[in-house]
Amino acid sequence: MKAFLPALAVSALLAGAVSAKAQDAPPPQEDWVLTSIPERKATLALAEFTSGVTLVARCIDGAYDLFITGLPEAPLRATTRDLGLSVGEDAALKTTVWTVGEDRTTAFSRLPAMVARQLAEGGELQIVAQGPDHRRYRFIMALNPSSTALEQTLTACGRPLIDPRDKDTEGDGRETLPALARWEIVPRPRFPAPVGGRSPTEGYAVLSCGAENDGRLVNCQIESEWPRGYGLGREALRSVDRARLRLNDEAAAAGRRLEDGIIVFSINFRMD
Repeated sequence: MKAFLPALAVSALLAGAVSAKAQDAPPPQEDWVLTSIPERKATLALAEFTSGVTLVARCIDGAYDLFITGLPEAPLRATTRDLGLSVGEDAALKTTVWTVGEDRTTAFSRLPAMVARQLAEGGELQIVAQGPDHRRYRFIMALNPSSTALEQTLTACGRPLIDPRDKDTEGDGRETLPALARWEIVPRPRFPAPVGGRSPTEGYAVLSCGAENDGRLVNCQIESEWPRGYGLGREALRSVDRARLRLNDEAAAAGRRLEDGIIVFSINFRMD
């Protein structure tokens, strides 16, 4: 898959972002700055830190993104990278998968609205990323809670400010299912028809779904998709109608149930 960074006229706001090692103590709390670009139907919230890291949450013409720039450069040819992330003084560091941008110091969340809601709670923010030297870099920052600017980006894209599904979610947008389940019937998406005579050769859509005891997926939502504008998320939703899950042996032995949580996974598209 190609690495990508959507074009938007905010480069001046993001200029100068460089990777940095962890600081001994977090800096003063930073708040988000709201930026509006009406001609692009865009609403952006930016938080810049002295470490060189910049967070950007944005709604552009109904599509929601959240990305981090100023990270250690991702390995050559890598299209995804793992980042450790925690928000709040007592929060555990959780490893999540992100998509690498054209600028390889940039990473896009595969669960942008969910991460934005976490960031809106504020407090100590930690990001852990592996650099090209195979060392782990830890960034410790502080965010003001209840960011109005961040909430406005969610509202602009019709995303809820509070979503009870977040606390029951398993998975982080990888192609593989979370440990709870495995595929009984694998979804088989079709490439949508070309748009304007153009069609991507590859892409992905990340879905979050509930599950019934019989393995059917229900109440699925599109969390992210790339490239946009080709209907990959819509086709991914169609493909899960016939798909079925089943508990893995360990989860079944532990008394788990498919309907107990929300399962997050990606569906990849590749043109043969």
